[in-house]
Amino acid sequence: MYRFSKLLAALAAVSVLSACQANPGPPPVVEAEEQSTSPTKSTTESPTPEVVPEEDLLPERSTVAIGVDPLQGGLNPHLSANNSELVSQIAELVLPSAFHGEEMDTDVLESAEEIEAPGSIAMRVRYTIASPAQWSDGTPISGTDFNYLWSQIIRTPGVNAASGYQAISAVRTSGSGRVVTVDFEHRVEDWRKLFAHLLPSHLLVDKDFSSALAEGIPASAGRYLVAGMDRSRGVITLNRNDRFWGEEPAMIDVIQLRALRDTTQAVNMLRSRQIGFADFSPQQTTLERLSLLSDVNTGVVKRSRQLRLDLSTLEDALPEEPQRRALASLLDSDQIARLATGRASELDPAHNPFGDPVELAPLRERAGHKPLRIAVDPQSPTALAAAHTIADVLQSKAIDATVVTERLTTITADLLPAGKVDAVVAWDDNGMDSMSMANYFTCATPGSPAAKLNGFCPEHAEETAADILDGTLDSEAARDKVHQLNSEQVLFVPLLNEVRIHALGKGIVGPGQSIADWDSGLVSAPQWRKDDD
Repeated sequence: MYRFSKLLAALAAVSVLSACQANPGPPPVVEAEEQSTSPTKSTTESPTPEVVPEEDLLPERSTVAIGVDPLQGGLNPHLSANNSELVSQIAELVLPSAFHGEEMDTDVLESAEEIEAPGSIAMRVRYTIASPAQWSDGTPISGTDFNYLWSQIIRTPGVNAASGYQAISAVRTSGSGRVVTVDFEHRVEDWRKLFAHLLPSHLLVDKDFSSALAEGIPASAGRYLVAGMDRSRGVITLNRNDRFWGEEPAMIDVIQLRALRDTTQAVNMLRSRQIGFADFSPQQTTLERLSLLSDVNTGVVKRSRQLRLDLSTLEDALPEEPQRRALASLLDSDQIARLATGRASELDPAHNPFGDPVELAPLRERAGHKPLRIAVDPQSPTALAAAHTIADVLQSKAIDATVVTERLTTITADLLPAGKVDAVVAWDDNGMDSMSMANYFTCATPGSPAAKLNGFCPEHAEETAADILDGTLDSEAARDKVHQLNSEQVLFVPLLNEVRIHALGKGIVGPGQSIADWDSGLVSAPQWRKDDD
C-alpha cells in the first residue's frame, strides 16, 4: 500500500507538471518528500519500500532531428556576417517580431498604428506590447527592447536594413514599458518591416552587438529557445519554450539541428532516419543520390540571397570608375559560380552586367602600386572559394591580387573604412523592398557607420533614399534607380544566386505531404509533430 500511495502521488505531480508545461510564469518546483529512515511500528520487519524516481515517470520528451548547413558565424540575424538561411530561420523561431510581412504578430503586440504627429515630426507610429509578452527568463518584452535594437543598428557597421532605422529620430517608452512611440525624420512606407527579431536588451546591453550572440541567444520570446550549441559536434539544440504565452505553442519538445558536411552524410542520415528533414546547400550529385531513396521527397528552392563582389570606392581602394569597371569586366559569373560551389547542377549564376571588354590599363596601373586586395570571411566556404577564384583570374591577366581573410565584422568595422581592402566577397539579401533599395543611397555620416560595403555616396542620395522609403518612387522605379547607379558607378558584381535542397524523409508530420508545402523549412517547426510509424 505504501508503494502504491507513493506511485499515485508521483503520478499526480506529473499531471500537474504536464498541465503547466506551456503556460508562462515561473517554472514549477517540485520539492522532494523527506524519506523516513526510522523503523516502522510493526513488530514484523519489512523491506525498505522502493521509491520510484519521479523523473522516470515523466513522459519522454518528443525529439526530432533535421539536417542543416553548418553554422558559420553567430546567431545575430541583424549582422551581414551572419547572413544565412539557418540563422534567419532560427531567429524566426526564437526572437519576437512586431510584424511578419504585413501581418502584425498578435502574440507580441496588442496594436501598432500610425498616429497623428506634431508638425516637426514627419511620421509617428505607436506600438502597444501585449501584456503577457515576456522573455523566457520572465522579463517582460518592453520598449527598451525596441530602443536597444534601433540604437545598435544605427551605430554598428555591417548591419542589415540600416536605411529604415536611420530614418527614425526617437524611440520613447511609456505605459510601464508597454507603449512604444517611434518618431521618424521622414516617412517610411514599409514601417511594418522594422523591429523584426527583437533582442533581449536586459541581457545584452553591456555587450558588443557584433559578438553578443556568437555562442547562442540567452533568452527567447518565441516558441523555441536555443538550449545549446555544440560546434565540435555540429549540433544546435532548440527546446520548446514552455514560457511562451501565445496561442498554438509548439508541439515537439526538442529539435536538434545537425550540420551536414556533404551529400553522403545527408543521404546516410535520411536513409537511417537519423534526421527527418534536411535543408542544405547542394553538391553536384545531391539530387541524383537523393532520388534513389524511395521514402524521401526532394525539392529545389531558391532564395533571394546573392553572393556578390562589392567594390570599394574609397580613396585608398578603387576610387576611379574605370578601375572598377576593368575589374568587373574580367569576371565570368558562370565560371565563378561553378568553381565556388564545386557543382554545375542546381546552380543559378547571377548575371554580370559588366562583361564587355574594356581597357585594363587603369586597373593594371593601380595594381602596380599595390596588389588588389579581395577581402572575404573564411567562415563562408563558398565566398572564400569565389574570392580565391577572382584573385586567380586577375593573376592570370598579370594583375597582382591577393585574398585577405578576416571576419566580416572586422572587414566592415576596420579594414574597409581604413582603405585596407579594395573589394569584398559576401552574401547579400538582394531584397526588392523599399528599405533594401534605399540602402544603396544611404551615406555614412559623422559618428555613424557605413551602411554598405562600397562606401559610395551618390549625388542627391538623401533625397533619393527618402523618395524610396516614403513610396514616392515605387518598387519598380526604385529598382531602376539602383540598376542605373550600379551601371554608372560599378559598385557590385552579382556572382551567384542561392539555391537550396529540401529533403523530407520519415519521422515528422508537418505542413503537408508535398515537398512544396515545406518551402518555409524550419520556420514551420511549431506545426510539426512526431510520427513514430
